[in-house]
Amino acid sequence: MELLTSDGRIDMVAKIKGKIYIIEFKCNQSAEKALDQIKSKYLSRFKPQSSNEELFLVGINFDSQTRNISEWKWVLG
Repeated sequence: MELLTSDGRIDMVAKIKGKIYIIEFKCNQSAEKALDQIKSKYLSRFKPQSSNEELFLVGINFDSQTRNISEWKWVLG
C-alpha cells in the first residue's frame, strides 16, 4: 500500500508476521538514493512496537531502458 505523509508518499509498506518493510522505488537513479529518502523522510514514522518486530528498509531502482530492476539494497531500520 502507498501511504501519504506530510513529507510525501511512501511507495510501499508491508507488515508480515512481526516484520515491517518500508520500500521505496526509483527509476534511473539508485537504490542508495531510495534508502536515503526512506531514512530522511519516513523512518521516524515506523518504530517497532515491541522487541519481536523488525524493521527493514528496501531501496529498489528500475532501469527504464531494460525495463527491469537494475539495483536493490536493504538495511535493518
